[in-house]
Amino acid sequence: MSKDKTGTKFEISEIVKRYLNSFANSRTMPSALVKRSIIVLQASEGKNNREIAKEVGLHYNNVATWKKRFLEVQPKLEEIEIFESAKEEPDYSILEVEIRIVLADKPRPGTPATITAEQVLKIMNLACQNPKDHGYEVSHWTHELLAKAAVKTGIIDVISRSSIGRFLKDSGYSSS
Repeated sequence: MSKDKTGTKFEISEIVKRYLNSFANSRTMPSALVKRSIIVLQASEGKNNREIAKEVGLHYNNVATWKKRFLEVQPKLEEIEIFESAKEEPDYSILEVEIRIVLADKPRPGTPATITAEQVLKIMNLACQNPKDHGYEVSHWTHELLAKAAVKTGIIDVISRSSIGRFLKDSGYSSS
């Protein structure tokens, strides 16, 4: 247990510490999650924001933000632990999920999506068809041609070739 400069108690349980150590030592998790796990672990060891910031390569204000976010969910994490530990066969996987959620980026404001999931699926279906079946004398779709075909077939009113490329990339479909 440690306290920060405001006297706030920063204590994490052994189970939470185990998950955070797993995240902090991972070579496959996103670096942001790794850094945020290190922040919480080091805060629980009594290190101050500037020391932690130097260690993880962030500004000390960012360190303070992540410590604060973690402290805000601490009661919820404790409730989950208490609930699971009372079971005959505790399953702490929900605890892992909650820790990941608190250490994840919050959604940022921006323009809402204008392309629906249904439209994306229809575009993906179109990409799986032969361009010749739609009146194009080519053997493979290009992003630009697929965008034109999506508009021509009425799937969508307007779409850029970069959006087409992003959908194809996200789905694992390779195209030119």
